[in-house]
Amino acid sequence: MHYRVNAGYLSADHWVHDPEQGGGRILGEVCHFVDFLMFLAGSSPVEVQARSLANSGQYSGENVVVSVRFANGSLGTIDYLASGDKSFSKERAEVFGGGAVGVLEDFRRLELVRHGKKRTMRARWRQDKGHRGECEALANAVQEAQAAPIPFDQIVGATLATLRIQDSLALGRSMPVDAAAFVGSALDSSASNE
Repeated sequence: MHYRVNAGYLSADHWVHDPEQGGGRILGEVCHFVDFLMFLAGSSPVEVQARSLANSGQYSGENVVVSVRFANGSLGTIDYLASGDKSFSKERAEVFGGGAVGVLEDFRRLELVRHGKKRTMRARWRQDKGHRGECEALANAVQEAQAAPIPFDQIVGATLATLRIQDSLALGRSMPVDAAAFVGSALDSSASNE
């Protein structure tokens, strides 16, 4: 899986860069792409490695390449780039597997190729990143007292992977992601507090 994000430049005083409000571009934005790759892989991340361009100027820490290894053997990369031209498409996800290829361009165009045949679907009216569906799924789960639409361990996995991406950038090495141990210790701690 490969996810390329042409994020564009944000000034240093933009709220996304504020540690309290936006958390920075890794915590505030890259987390969503980690989550998307987890969904596609159907698996939790077990290791991440991140590198950024050595630029202390206006793009400091905003051009990042992240590699993610998943428990089921899937591999993913996220290229998060601030130095591109904003007129170019913002997001492109490519998935290769099972003898097929899927390419999603800006959540407006999906191209599927399998057995030499190509099928293309386009959004007719607007881009659909799933925000409405996500809100509806959560509202339905709350109203009907059902389980959360996204299991807790997946939320923890995406969060820990994102935090480990920051660690990897700071330390210059790959970092393990052990969401199961974190969830287990959180549950043990919760039970002992009761």
